[in-house]
Amino acid sequence: MEEEVLRAKLDESSDLYISPISQETYDDQIQDDDLGGGNGYFVLRSHRSGEQRLEVLAKVPTLDAANVLFGIIMGSRRTAY
Repeated sequence: MEEEVLRAKLDESSDLYISPISQETYDDQIQDDDLGGGNGYFVLRSHRSGEQRLEVLAKVPTLDAANVLFGIIMGSRRTAY
């Protein structure tokens, strides 16, 4: 089964993703394992300027929770002043 990835452009130099990540990426990107392991969906900000890197903003346990969180984030971007 292919994993679902939710993506939104934040600005000219960064994107937001909500996605599962591979164990290899988890081991490579997560310095302190205080997120409960590599299972679940990660809210990630990807920076394109300079060295591309991922910043973990949050983690949710299920695809349903990922969709709800993505809707909240995208809705707040439309109503921000």
